[in-house]
Amino acid sequence: MEDFVTAVKVFCQDQNWKGLGDYINESVPLITKNASKIDSAISALDAKDHTLGYLGLIVIKLSLPNIGDFELFFNQVAQLIEGGCQTQIQSQGVDKFTHICHCLVKILVEQRKAFRGIYLIDQAIQKIQESPSQLTSLHPDFLQLCLVAKCMKPGIKYLNIDIASIQESAKDAKIFLLYYYYGGMVYLALKQYEKALFFFQVAVTTPCMVISQIMLEAYKKFLLLSIFIHGKIVALPKYTSSVVSRYLKPLSNAYWELADAYSKHDADGVTAIANKHQQTFQNDNNVGIVKQVISSLTKKRIQKLTKTFLTLSLVDMASRVKLRNADEAEKYLLEMIEDGSIYATIDQQAGMVSFQNNPDRFNSNNVLEKIHSEMEKCIRMNEQLITMDNDMQQNQQYVHKMMSMTHLDDTNRVEEIMMD
Repeated sequence: MEDFVTAVKVFCQDQNWKGLGDYINESVPLITKNASKIDSAISALDAKDHTLGYLGLIVIKLSLPNIGDFELFFNQVAQLIEGGCQTQIQSQGVDKFTHICHCLVKILVEQRKAFRGIYLIDQAIQKIQESPSQLTSLHPDFLQLCLVAKCMKPGIKYLNIDIASIQESAKDAKIFLLYYYYGGMVYLALKQYEKALFFFQVAVTTPCMVISQIMLEAYKKFLLLSIFIHGKIVALPKYTSSVVSRYLKPLSNAYWELADAYSKHDADGVTAIANKHQQTFQNDNNVGIVKQVISSLTKKRIQKLTKTFLTLSLVDMASRVKLRNADEAEKYLLEMIEDGSIYATIDQQAGMVSFQNNPDRFNSNNVLEKIHSEMEKCIRMNEQLITMDNDMQQNQQYVHKMMSMTHLDDTNRVEEIMMD
């Protein structure tokens, strides 16, 4: 092992990363035989100067039946992530680096210590990312840690950036699907429902030949959020793979029954469907969203009353929207006034509510700033699309494929003419 450590230092001094990578691969059998000395070899290397040798030893350590003391392993990985040389990692060690991070995340989740990994995996993503808009294989790991630790806000910075490219090591359908599924879950936990709906829709509409469990789970949450936000199931885009409607819909009958009852504004019917399929919703971990769907129907019924009445007693309102009493009606009203879905004042002494029009004339500084921000986003998106279009037109593989497809289309047309 002493010879290995010395050789690593020489390769690093010469900055011969390719030669070092080959040497580490050739040394795997020898290092495995001397597994008891791996930790001492790791401590003899500097994570910053000898990054490739450092991470190579950790990868071999992970291949052993037992990694030993977890705290020692955690500290070794932390030193690698925080102090590792980005140039060495990106030149020869991205796959090994991400493998180490995947293993760390798996252990942290199993030991219910997910919070400890959030900062480290955040740093790890920045080590391997070539640009802030690039998707890496560590993005789903990071979001999973946020969800398990119930610490959602750190994940937002990676979700609010439009993905413009995918790292080579992340070109796997599972990674792409998990990023959008976990992203939808984070937005859902933060009650940013429109964004959550979009992320679940991306997961469902990802081009595929067969469906996966991830797509099925995303589809069920997409259906519930569609009902919750729009009062009906939103139609999927035309480019959605045919297998989605063919296989996902029959596997989600309970959710379609709920949507049907909701569309009829039948509060009793929605509750009955929720009770009927309670076990299904529970197994899918969707009970919380189902309860919100039921609650949203009551709020929609209250919103309808604002178009009919100027004033109304709380008792009368409770009767009309089928609530238990005036106190429950007041609770709903306060929630809706707070989130801006209705404008009203409550006279608690008289037990009356007065409905009002929206006081906002949409000419405030906040509105103007929001419009300006949205315009800037559109401009940036347009610039990204132009750049991507230019890159595609210059990609020889893409051009060759399109020319082949055009040739096939022309051949089919000739055959059709001949048949006619």
